[in-house]
Amino acid sequence: MKLIDKHLLLALHKPGWAGYRLSQVYAVAFFALLGGIAWALAEERYAVLALFVLAQAFVMHAYLIAFHEAAHGALCPVGAINGYLGRVTGLFSFMSLTLYRASHHWHHAYIGDTRDEEFWPLNDPATAKWTRRLAAFCELFFGLLWTPFLFLRSFLRCDTAIRERTVRRLIWAELIAMVLFWVAVVFAVVWFDVVPAFLAGYLIPAYLAGNVQSWRKYIEHVGLTGKRAVALTRSVRNPSRVGRLLSWLLFQEPYHDVHHLYPKVPQEALPTVAAAENPVPPELPVFPNYATAFRDLLRNLSDPKFGKAWAEEQEKKSVHRALGGEHSSVFDLPEGGRVTR
Repeated sequence: MKLIDKHLLLALHKPGWAGYRLSQVYAVAFFALLGGIAWALAEERYAVLALFVLAQAFVMHAYLIAFHEAAHGALCPVGAINGYLGRVTGLFSFMSLTLYRASHHWHHAYIGDTRDEEFWPLNDPATAKWTRRLAAFCELFFGLLWTPFLFLRSFLRCDTAIRERTVRRLIWAELIAMVLFWVAVVFAVVWFDVVPAFLAGYLIPAYLAGNVQSWRKYIEHVGLTGKRAVALTRSVRNPSRVGRLLSWLLFQEPYHDVHHLYPKVPQEALPTVAAAENPVPPELPVFPNYATAFRDLLRNLSDPKFGKAWAEEQEKKSVHRALGGEHSSVFDLPEGGRVTR
């Protein structure tokens, strides 16, 4: 049961500037690390170069979370700034902000449902295990490409839920702008002969950041198959100083259950909302750190699945066995229900 005063909750829904300020810290760090990487390459300081590349990957992963906050309109109180930062970040991560916002809506509205586009095909019991394993491999090790593919699939397939003409036109405009931007970038990189700097300063960190994003997404959800939405999100709540610092650096993303319950609450208010939970719902998967949550994911990764449909499928199988299983005369109804005679 959530015991949160409605006036407090209303006040917490008002976006502040904390997320924006943090995003600007990361912007400075990004360009500083670009300079450091260029220097390390020129001086052949490869050990330092490796550290800078890893730091750049962390910064770029953090910016992917800032992109998510901008899509929710929670990065700062000014909508135009949210849109600007979201679209700039999207250019560098091969994502359309409008497409992400339109498709991400279904993840919140129908979390774990077959309509949850972000978890295809893991949310579909009709999909073969080898297909789900292949999808999980692609996402966890090629996240920089797989994530844009997932969202493009949700947009381009014939039965897409994104049908509003104004939204579709804006998505097409952003996608075309992205293609033109990257054509110009690749041309400039080759023309000025800065391929090593581009690889070390952007492409390798972006590849790592995309994979970290995918692993964090899986830690938050994959392997959970409860029928209630609250049971479909792992929450990481580390009360130590290091834990609180990491949570702050990640825009409070570890409080992922609270984000799903109140998606319009800005990131800086999530710890306050979490502290007001009294008691914490017993079915909520809460972990003291990412290591324990990661171990829980690994136990389920050999058969990657997510969502309510799996619980419903298991329920159907249990009813089928209770009615006699294969030894009964069973026929299927159009809706998928079963009747024995």
